[in-house]
Amino acid sequence: MPAEPGPALSLTARPHRVRRRAALAAAAVLAAPLCAIFVVGSPASAATLDLTPNVNPFIGTDDSNSPNPVPGGAGGSTVPGPVLPFGMVQFGPDTPTASPSGYRYKDTNIEEFSLTHFNGAGCANNEDIGILPITGNLSASPGTSWTNYRGTYAKSSEVAQAGYYKAVLSNYGNTQAELSATTRVGVLRLTYPNTTTARVLVNTSRSATGSRNGSISINGSAVTGQVTAGGFCGSSKTYPIYFAMGFDRAPSGSGTWNGGTISAGSTSTSGTNTGGYLTFDTSSNKVVNAKVAISFVSVAGAQANLAAEAPGYGFDAIRTKASDTWNAMLNRVQATGGTAADEQKFYTAMYHVLQNPNIASDVNGQYRGFDNVVHTAPHPVYQNYSGWDIYRSWAALVALIAPTEATDIAKSMVLDGQQGGLLPKWSQQNQEDFIMTGDPGPIIVASLYAFGARNFDTAAALNLMQKSSTGGTTQGSSIRGRQSGYTSRGYVIEDPSDSLEYSASDFAVAQFAKALGDTVKYTTRMQRAQWWRNVFNPVSSYTHKHDSSGNYTWPLLPSDPAGYTEGNASQYTWMAPQNFGGLIAMMGGPQTAVQRLDHHFTQLNGGLNQPYFYIGNEPEHGVPWAYNFARHPSGTSSAVRRVMTDSYTTGAGGLPGNEDLGATSAWYVWAALGMYPATPGADTLALHGPLFPSILISRATGNIAITAAGAGEGSPYVQNFSLNGTGTSHNYIRYPDIAAGGALAFTMGSAPGAGWGTGAGDVPPSFTDGATQPTAPALGTNLALGKPVTGSAACAAGEEPAKVVDGKLGSSNKWCSLVAGTRSVTVDLGAPTSVSSFVVEHAGLGGENTGLNTGAYTIETSTDGSSFSNAATVSGNRSSRTYNALSTPRTARYVRLSVTTGINDSTGGGDAARIDEFEIY
Repeated sequence: MPAEPGPALSLTARPHRVRRRAALAAAAVLAAPLCAIFVVGSPASAATLDLTPNVNPFIGTDDSNSPNPVPGGAGGSTVPGPVLPFGMVQFGPDTPTASPSGYRYKDTNIEEFSLTHFNGAGCANNEDIGILPITGNLSASPGTSWTNYRGTYAKSSEVAQAGYYKAVLSNYGNTQAELSATTRVGVLRLTYPNTTTARVLVNTSRSATGSRNGSISINGSAVTGQVTAGGFCGSSKTYPIYFAMGFDRAPSGSGTWNGGTISAGSTSTSGTNTGGYLTFDTSSNKVVNAKVAISFVSVAGAQANLAAEAPGYGFDAIRTKASDTWNAMLNRVQATGGTAADEQKFYTAMYHVLQNPNIASDVNGQYRGFDNVVHTAPHPVYQNYSGWDIYRSWAALVALIAPTEATDIAKSMVLDGQQGGLLPKWSQQNQEDFIMTGDPGPIIVASLYAFGARNFDTAAALNLMQKSSTGGTTQGSSIRGRQSGYTSRGYVIEDPSDSLEYSASDFAVAQFAKALGDTVKYTTRMQRAQWWRNVFNPVSSYTHKHDSSGNYTWPLLPSDPAGYTEGNASQYTWMAPQNFGGLIAMMGGPQTAVQRLDHHFTQLNGGLNQPYFYIGNEPEHGVPWAYNFARHPSGTSSAVRRVMTDSYTTGAGGLPGNEDLGATSAWYVWAALGMYPATPGADTLALHGPLFPSILISRATGNIAITAAGAGEGSPYVQNFSLNGTGTSHNYIRYPDIAAGGALAFTMGSAPGAGWGTGAGDVPPSFTDGATQPTAPALGTNLALGKPVTGSAACAAGEEPAKVVDGKLGSSNKWCSLVAGTRSVTVDLGAPTSVSSFVVEHAGLGGENTGLNTGAYTIETSTDGSSFSNAATVSGNRSSRTYNALSTPRTARYVRLSVTTGINDSTGGGDAARIDEFEIY
């Protein structure tokens, strides 16, 4: 779709495609030892590119086009303000209608500039230590009337770049606020009008999750204090943030507020609804520079962070250093040859991927652990894990493009588990908030390991993984709250999606245990990894909820999200990436799976109550690559490129859903690279072909060069592929193939390639240990496809008999008939032909209520069109797909399907015959 107007226009004053050929520093050091880390191993032959102009921080700051999004909203909820890679500080504007919190592009008011944000989480969060420049006298107390002071700004005055943000507050004499940051420090340059009442308000109580106790102390141009933060997603858990703030000149006055009382001249206060202000005379000097550091340990820690990372008040130097740091990070992946829009989407996605988790340790190595004790580590310690969201694609991507940081993230997660009890699930700073479902921590760590992160305590990690399913707790509560029922029954009765999450985690633990040589844990966990089959109902052919007696509920509406976590049966049916081969077999084989996938991709961002793909939420992020497993990689290429084009744009609504701390953008980065980690916890990369003709991933262990002849907007399909100079028809590779560097060479085209990746041995591995692998009969060619059909009158226009042989599923691709008595369709194969089996695909397979599946039918064959003999009689049917095989093949030219009972359940809608497909083999 066309790019939305607005945000990209004020992105940067520099030309979009300018390239700096002068070498930049290989490392961006913004602090004392232990602070920062970002070393780029660029090859000598690759000039450093000027990539930061491609970053548009406004992308994802407003709502997408999802018609029925998750409760967190349709917007990306990204942070347009400055943040460094994995920065402790995420400095930025907060606006009134942001959803769920932070900033919304369409707003024209700014309530404050705060120092902490989550990059696109789906619950209100952060916005701690609000700073607001104003002019004029204070009337009502900001403690009780904070929003009365919010600034108004024109969108034309707003600029966001990597490491920089600017807005002009028109209701305060066009006061200009410019923001930049280091890892632990936010810097602020304020340009006021000529006034004696230029003020800076500092709120020490208000956050996105409510007002809590805080304190402030003003000592000339130095301000220190503490806030109480937390409360993410309704949690009662909190933690302290300490801050140290400095100004480049002495104020002409100061004061504090406490509740509804303003105390001019006061230099300290504490309590709820508290804060302070400093006044400056800007009659002769309009510019006031400020800097503020935070720490989760102490005021002394914040002061040390401030001194190390921002010893002076040179705003432009910090801004330049922030931009250079981002440029170094972005140069780890040099993607060239695409359009300006392609480059903007790609590098903005990388920018978003690399913002979380966040460094939580001070420059001296101190951090607050999950036991609420201050510890010291010799490496950067990271916190803030959106576990349920980031395990699918983010973890493997960070391990691939930022292996040093990925290793420290794995170390940090192990420390969290050792101090708190288990690997983190969904945690904010040092508090586990237990948000969402499943047990994602083990999958993240296993994926980091599978893609090269090695230098961490793997034995401790495996022990922590094991504890989660053997009664272990973290901070007093279990992560697997439904584990006992899961192990006793082999599935979770309350929520089939939760059962799938447990099985996905068990699979990742199994692979990790196998890599470490622990065969006992491997065997046990692989058995549980196959329990995805226990919530796949072969009758409905969907992931299906059980009732309290252990029976599948009936009927099933595949689009109904009730009983599923942020999804529905149609969407969760595909959540068996550890054994897509088994799932495809249980569906009836690759042909049926491809039909179902084609139907599923009718919509790309359908939301919670449609039986279609939903890119705006994580459970389905890997579904496009199911085509690879079904021997139809062109389906993957088509679906991925459609999503990249239609659901990701350069506008403010350019992300399809919540960013979720890098998860949504990680999907796009992988999509543009031409490969995807299809099985979380394993080292498999399913291939679909890159967007750019040339991509270079710089890694210390060896660079990965991806070339794609003919790549571009109109060429989504792989024609052929070679790995390290050797051609292969495999539509996947494994991380070990490229761990020491590698060359991936694609040829791309505008139409599917002639057979590449379609052989039975070309598909990515399905992990089958732990249970007998299901199989499906080899059907061969569907003889009925596109053949002439006659039959009973249709229910409505567009539901004619010919729909049963069009190869498509869906409510708009079915034959429906309401005539009295028996309803039938007859397929003319054109000539007498040997037939041996029949497949009937009923209403449920097309996304309709399974109660509408055909109750009874017969199949007859004929050689002359007048004399028919019975081939199959079925009664009492409820299945969404039925397979009828002849004991002995017979010759037929005409095949008649007659429906005697239209529906199997009294769900309403009369007794219409509804057949999506009738296939003859």
